[in-house]
Amino acid sequence: MELNLKPGHVIHTLMEEHKMILGFLDELEKTNNEDIKKLTEIAEHLIGAEPHHQREEKVLFPELEKRGVSCPTEVMRKEHEELRPKKHEILELCRTVSKTDFNGFKKKLKEASDFLTAMLREHIAKENDILYPMALEVIQEEAVWQEMKKECDKIGYCCFTPKI
Repeated sequence: MELNLKPGHVIHTLMEEHKMILGFLDELEKTNNEDIKKLTEIAEHLIGAEPHHQREEKVLFPELEKRGVSCPTEVMRKEHEELRPKKHEILELCRTVSKTDFNGFKKKLKEASDFLTAMLREHIAKENDILYPMALEVIQEEAVWQEMKKECDKIGYCCFTPKI
């Protein structure tokens, strides 16, 4: 969903990061199991999305909750908690891959990757299509968005956040 926001707006940045994360998921699905270096880089980028989640959890979600929107934010937090260990599992598998049990590695990698890609794509769709438009509807004061941007700047951005 396109929301026609200016670059630098909190939601615009989150959505641009989502595009990058979806690209990493596409790469994860396409990358050959034997390209451990590439798989490791993808896993590191997915883990590198943590500032994205922190900005949502510490800036966006609390502002929504102050305004009576709490159920969607609770669901998103819970999903973040479910996604974090899968990202780390993929990285750990890549770092400890053994040629002696390569079939075991491939099986575990496929299970973790399938779970992560399906859940994270669904998660991003819910945020882009439901949560972010709801935030724009509920938080209409430009001054509040400016204050939120300052808080986001303090938390920081992902290594892959597009320069805005």
